[in-house]
Amino acid sequence: MTAKAPLVSVVIPAWNLWDLTRGCLESLRAHTPGGVLEAVVVDNGSTDATATDLEPLGRALFGDLFRAVRLPENRGFAVASNLGAAQARADRLLFLNNDTLATPGWLPPLLRALDDDARPGAVGPLLLYPDTDRVQHCGIAFTPSLATEHLYANFPAAHPAVAARRPLQAITGAALLMGRGVFGDCGGFHEGYLNGSEDLELCWRIREQGLKVICVPESRVYHLESRTPGRRDHDAANAARLNRRCSGCFGPDLHKLARRDGFELALTPWLETYLTLPAARAAELLAAHADFEPGRCWQALQADPLWQPGYELLAAFLEAHGRYLEASGVRLLHCYFFPSLPGYRRLALVAAQAGNPDLAGQAAGKIEHVTGLLEDPEPLVRKARGLARWARRAGEREVGALYEGWLTDLGLPLQGGDANDLPGEGD
Repeated sequence: MTAKAPLVSVVIPAWNLWDLTRGCLESLRAHTPGGVLEAVVVDNGSTDATATDLEPLGRALFGDLFRAVRLPENRGFAVASNLGAAQARADRLLFLNNDTLATPGWLPPLLRALDDDARPGAVGPLLLYPDTDRVQHCGIAFTPSLATEHLYANFPAAHPAVAARRPLQAITGAALLMGRGVFGDCGGFHEGYLNGSEDLELCWRIREQGLKVICVPESRVYHLESRTPGRRDHDAANAARLNRRCSGCFGPDLHKLARRDGFELALTPWLETYLTLPAARAAELLAAHADFEPGRCWQALQADPLWQPGYELLAAFLEAHGRYLEASGVRLLHCYFFPSLPGYRRLALVAAQAGNPDLAGQAAGKIEHVTGLLEDPEPLVRKARGLARWARRAGEREVGALYEGWLTDLGLPLQGGDANDLPGEGD
């Protein structure tokens, strides 16, 4: 025991993938003043080097401010996190995935946000992809059908929209800081979930107490995102459990958040939502780049990552000059922001030319998935009609016009569906 209690206890569930856990712990020690953090790693029955190397490394990095908790089998994120919280000594608990890397100065902004806001419940950092420095997470948003999205994912980290404070319904449990009392009052993580949705319910419980959940963009942490094998295996069951336990607790907000930042919502032919620039802004950019220059075009895409024609202009230039590797990166961003079958087909081709069979295979998989959806349009039509009716009843004219326009483009009337239609689950 140390004479002074730690300021924050970091609770890290781990299951194998020792290199990730080691990197996470080393980054915490490198970028946090000594004596501030207690590191509590809950080993979910690992069978790799975690079982033998965790304790020696943790002691070497954190001394008495380290503890390893071992479970005989993999009990999942919620059980491990709750157990780690029970073992932790600090009044502030940071739940952290083991596939994260702290950066210099990451902790003080989180502590200030937790202390300074009028009604803080939980705060989290801006999560970035380590290979691109683009956004992985700056808050969770809900589409009109209540599918969850990471808001502004793949935006450049320096974009003004990323730095804005905004009302959020949820933030990710990959990096979540809160007071021990709040965590206890909310009942901790519900242990019926299997590695998914437990953070959504906890955020709801926090807001149910009249508290806020906040993303703090001044704090930056790299996230490799879902490296654990089988991470997505229980998504459907978790979503169903969340719907049973928290029905009506979340509402569509992606269109509202986007509107605040000057963006608009759009739909693919298979009803996937995406964001666009207003037509006037897109026209301004196109006129400004009538004389194409690749460097200026790339700079414009950093400032306006939703400028769709810019990706096509730049990718076409790179392909014409045989720069297929760079072109595949541009095409990948284009497909992420603006999903389309022609875009996926072009990405598959350019990825193959760049010698990247994995990316080409991913694009081919998207083509197969989307083609399957479009071959049987009736479920899409029913969904569009239901969401259009819900939007009309809810007074969401913008959303209603979006789905009504989708039906009109197909030459279909707004009819059929259940009068009690509510937003569905999943795009």
